[in-house]
Amino acid sequence: MVWSVVQQWPDVRETWLHLAWPSVVLAVLAVLAGMFANSMAWRAAADDLEHRVSVPAALRICMVGQLGKYIPGSVWAYVLQMELGRRAGLPRARAFLSTLVALGLGVVAALGLGLLSLPALLDATTANGSEYAEPVRVALWIVAILFPIALICAIPAVLTRLIQLTLKVLRREPLHHRLTLPGVLRVIGWSALGYTLFGVHLWLLANAQAAPGVGGLLRSIGSFAIAITVGMFAFLSPSGLGVREAVLVAALAPFLADAGGVGAATGIALASRLIFTVADLLGAGIAALSGVRQVRQVTGETATPAAEPAEPAVAVARPPAPRAGNEQPESAPVAH
Repeated sequence: MVWSVVQQWPDVRETWLHLAWPSVVLAVLAVLAGMFANSMAWRAAADDLEHRVSVPAALRICMVGQLGKYIPGSVWAYVLQMELGRRAGLPRARAFLSTLVALGLGVVAALGLGLLSLPALLDATTANGSEYAEPVRVALWIVAILFPIALICAIPAVLTRLIQLTLKVLRREPLHHRLTLPGVLRVIGWSALGYTLFGVHLWLLANAQAAPGVGGLLRSIGSFAIAITVGMFAFLSPSGLGVREAVLVAALAPFLADAGGVGAATGIALASRLIFTVADLLGAGIAALSGVRQVRQVTGETATPAAEPAEPAVAVARPPAPRAGNEQPESAPVAH
């Protein structure tokens, strides 16, 4: 990716200089809205797994937890979300399963939207001299293999069995009911909305350089959905760095032929990466600040615990005094 930027630096620099600030601001807002939708998808998954989570708690779990994706390994985001879920009252196993369900059903939504950009990506694999032909070809193979598997796993009965098997392996209590079709559709719907908003942010950046129109909007949505999905498999790369950009450049370059071609597409892909990083930090900061009041309340309650109520007085019966002669004992008081 660095070598590509160095080769295309004049066009990349020109692209950055000509990005309109209104488009950049709208792109950041679109990304934040997409992150909110993905957080609601996670919340819907937790709800179908018998755990209702408030909206602020779901935002903290997802938006703060996703910062772990910037550490190479791709598992740290899930570990962080499990810990944040535990603090919100979820068992670690349920928080982990909520993440897996939201992730799996999100792949179904992303690959479904990715069909919108398949013609453009297929053309990129056959273009002569295209340096992105091989990465895009690998991405399409991943999509072709993963999509039917994801569709089968999205069936509620199949998904429930997979979850029960996972809980059995983790030695945790099984679910008490099957996942429902409305619950699965809610997760897919929120995820599809999130990926659509991510594609809109890419279209806004491209619209600052050219006029891609409705076709460009559909291609931006589909290519970004595929790019994020394929980036998940680049587990050694922080947040799929490089893999995502290759797919985006291949999809955008035809629309930007008059504005610099591959160089302009590379500049937009890198601008998109920077915007996502800024939005990740903004979203995590806002979500974390929403929990400051709760933390202060808990800390205050711990520092000044309520006074314990006084125990009720108990009347203790005294032993009767020794009798003298035929003297009758006095009746002893009754202890209550």
